[in-house]
Amino acid sequence: MRPRENYTPFITAGLSLTLAILATFQVYIWREPTRIQAVEVADRLAAETAGRNLYADNCAACHGENGEGKTGPALNSQQLLKATADEMLFNLIRTGVPGTTMPAWGQSFGGPFTDEQVRQSVAFIRAWEPTAPELTEEVAAPDPGHGAMIFANTCRICHGENGQGTDRAPALNDPVRLKEFEDAWYRSTIAHGRPAKGMPTWGTVLSPAQINDLVALLAAWREGQTVTPIIPFTRHLSNALFAVRQFDQLDAVFYLSAALTQANSQQAEEIQVALDLIKGNHLAEAEARLVGLLPPEEMGKELFATNCAPCHGADGTGGLGKTLHNSRFIQSKGDDELIAFLLAGRRGTAMDGFEDILTPEELSYIIGLMRTWQK
Repeated sequence: MRPRENYTPFITAGLSLTLAILATFQVYIWREPTRIQAVEVADRLAAETAGRNLYADNCAACHGENGEGKTGPALNSQQLLKATADEMLFNLIRTGVPGTTMPAWGQSFGGPFTDEQVRQSVAFIRAWEPTAPELTEEVAAPDPGHGAMIFANTCRICHGENGQGTDRAPALNDPVRLKEFEDAWYRSTIAHGRPAKGMPTWGTVLSPAQINDLVALLAAWREGQTVTPIIPFTRHLSNALFAVRQFDQLDAVFYLSAALTQANSQQAEEIQVALDLIKGNHLAEAEARLVGLLPPEEMGKELFATNCAPCHGADGTGGLGKTLHNSRFIQSKGDDELIAFLLAGRRGTAMDGFEDILTPEELSYIIGLMRTWQK
């Protein structure tokens, strides 16, 4: 009879090895959250560092070196950072803010930043929140006149001139309809949109102050008031001239009709002649009338305000871009060279070319303005 084999040492060794593996796995599981947290912290710090460099090179000129605000609003603010989610900051940087000096920075909207660079900028701005000061900045009251200007530029295409409605969207300038809902409902609807009905989400494009101005306009319409957009006379004329050159008769008539309300008697006569020429489809003659009505220096100011001031400042003294006063570069170039430069732009910077935006003639007006800033 063979003796029975003793498997106890093997069982004991196997059990011990199993327990050791389980213990090691438990230690790994226990340490994994710490490891993940360390990786996340490292990633966040790397993003903040990259964002700091992007901010210093591109944002500090307008918003201040420490986000304290300059020509642009303060970003290092407890109120702003608590009320604004990262997604909102991302969208505002990416798309810019229409009607302000804040340009679009995302490449999808013509800017120089990739989405990753926009996220890095957001990470850097968000890092201010724990120590951001409580700012008691005076907030301007909502202005229906500003709201009318925003409406004319962004809402009129669907809701019609003066909110009278089109086949695309309902009339808004209707006191009975406006009384069905309170201001808070309209504010929320503008911000979040109504995608199923074709209403875009404007909260990622317009600032809260601009939305408040639009709501103030609706409140004025609710009371049956007539609100005139706060748009300079020369801006109406330059917009009309652009529309004529784009063969857009409807917009040209719209802008000239608005200019009529601000014109003196002599200007009104010229504008009426231009209107009659446009309605008769004589666009070349209408263009000549408008060019004669708007002095070159005024045309230069209006074109500069629309296309250049967001970066170079309203008076050309600099901001995001360099000052244009007493510029050696401008002084060393002829008009044709400057026009070629402006059409092409400067690669690797926020200075995009204007080839598809402005004509050489329009650029000549801007150059004429810049010449007045040189010694």
